[in-house]
Amino acid sequence: MANAKLDVGALVAALDSKRRAKSFSWRQLGIKAGVSQSTLTRMQQGKRPDVDTFASLIRWLGMPAERFLKSGKTKGGDESELHPVALLSAQLRAEKEMSPKAREAVEELIQAAYKLGKEIK
Repeated sequence: MANAKLDVGALVAALDSKRRAKSFSWRQLGIKAGVSQSTLTRMQQGKRPDVDTFASLIRWLGMPAERFLKSGKTKGGDESELHPVALLSAQLRAEKEMSPKAREAVEELIQAAYKLGKEIK
């Protein structure tokens, strides 16, 4: 991935989403993920984490690092992006606190909403 840059905003949004789903404070998230509260605060202000912190956070999220890397389009325009529904499906499959039946139901809802959104557009 040429010219890849960390999308700190997307990382913070994903952390916040999972944090809320688990009813954690930012401090609790930091403890569970093994990072300091001050690091999380700096990230909320747009500062990039170091590599070890990034690794700890994506491990806690259960998401691939590539999800948070953005790249500029090359001259050939070849920019591979993961499909949003595929990303959500992967995240759901990583969720261990949900039953398989519940995960499947949520995934079906997401797919239906995505399809409807494309039709309305």
